[in-house]
Amino acid sequence: MSAIAPSRRGSRRALGMTVTVLAPVLLFAVLGLVWEWVATHNPSLIPPLEKIAKEFVSRPDFYLSQVWTTLASALIGLVIGVLVALVIAAAIVHVRFLAAAVMPVALIINVTPIVAIAPALIVAFGFTRLPHITVAALSVFFPMLINATAGLRSIDSQALDVFRSMSASRWNVFVGLRLPTSLPFLFAGLRQATSAAMIGAIIAEFTGTNAGLGATITNATFFLNLAQMWTAIALSALVSIILMGIVALVERLVLRW
Repeated sequence: MSAIAPSRRGSRRALGMTVTVLAPVLLFAVLGLVWEWVATHNPSLIPPLEKIAKEFVSRPDFYLSQVWTTLASALIGLVIGVLVALVIAAAIVHVRFLAAAVMPVALIINVTPIVAIAPALIVAFGFTRLPHITVAALSVFFPMLINATAGLRSIDSQALDVFRSMSASRWNVFVGLRLPTSLPFLFAGLRQATSAAMIGAIIAEFTGTNAGLGATITNATFFLNLAQMWTAIALSALVSIILMGIVALVERLVLRW
């Protein structure tokens, strides 16, 4: 019996891994067939997948350049938004009245449509990359602030008593207890923040620039170039997935303990 049990567990594990791999593959295959059917019967709605692939292959340098432009704005905005959110979250945890002051402002920023903010920033800062970075940072700020605040507050009271009994300073408690405890929350917020940064950067590029994936989508829409439009959309999704995958990998490595 002892030899059979590990064998059964191994078989179940193999079956689970097979299902995990095959399930999304089958779903993507079905979605691809549906896409091709719609493209065949409604060519003015979406182009065939083959046409999208040919569009990218015909101009890879152009599309990679647009990806890099958007990615640079998104990453810079991501870093700024995350750092500002972490600093404010740490302040909120240690100074209670700040939560009542900061959260309403953060909520207003979150509910204000990014599409409405982007043109105003372009008017304020001109046709530079600064508005794109600012929009990306604003998109990142709220989800990161909420997760960071929740994580820094989620410490065990008994562990906190131990630190206090050892006359630990606030900095020691923050570094030795609050920060390690909050890591799952921080990574959860970072996963949301990476996609939010890409969305913010792309939306900011809809106006006031001719570079980036957002501008590429806008120009393609104006000239009814469906292949170019959907190629840019597909690259936007692909880059976001890769960024989220990197965050998930780092999370697994950091939180292995």
